[in-house]
Amino acid sequence: MRIDILTILPALLQGPFSDSIMKRAQEKGLVEINLHNIRDYSTSKHKNVDDYQYGGGAGMVMSIEPIAVLIEKLKAERKYDEIIYMTPDGEILDQRMSNNLSLGENIMILCGHYKGVDERVRQQYITKEISIGSYVLSGGELAAAVLVDSIVRLLPGVLNDETSALTDSFQDDLLSPPVYTRPPEFNGMKVPDILLSGDFKKIDLWREEKALERTKLRRPDLLND
Repeated sequence: MRIDILTILPALLQGPFSDSIMKRAQEKGLVEINLHNIRDYSTSKHKNVDDYQYGGGAGMVMSIEPIAVLIEKLKAERKYDEIIYMTPDGEILDQRMSNNLSLGENIMILCGHYKGVDERVRQQYITKEISIGSYVLSGGELAAAVLVDSIVRLLPGVLNDETSALTDSFQDDLLSPPVYTRPPEFNGMKVPDILLSGDFKKIDLWREEKALERTKLRRPDLLND
């Protein structure tokens, strides 16, 4: 998979992709993550990428020209499954969306700033708009990092145990059940006997029951959906 991220702050994204699972996925050649600085495509003397709003109002708007030039350049080089804009008013990211995006080959992600991008960018180029929650961040970079992490970890070979991602919360519309590790007892708190029994059929049933119980308690909306 190839992921191209369009941003005015590429340094902000270097950290999230240079360690742990994201680093190993790139080293294995399972994903290629490219950061593109939108300022490099600005024709203004000071490499400005924003301007005042038509009609007045507080806040600047990201200009269409440098974004359009960069998107057109990348589109001329390959076909993209999705061109995504990270925005608070987009569709809320969920596990199904990450699952679907993980099946693609090429994804482009545009990170917004200021009051957002010129609406014509969204009309002309964007195929999918995504939000990571009902709140506003200083820019789309952190949201893009969240999206990329949720996608890349699903790619075959990224996780040491590929079945791990399949048992995560939300994969089957349930939260994950409680998990335990050694020691079997700590400060009077014991690991449930069933998990020490070696009866994996009963353990699977216990986990299903606990997942349903936790979901009913914490996220009943998932069951309604």
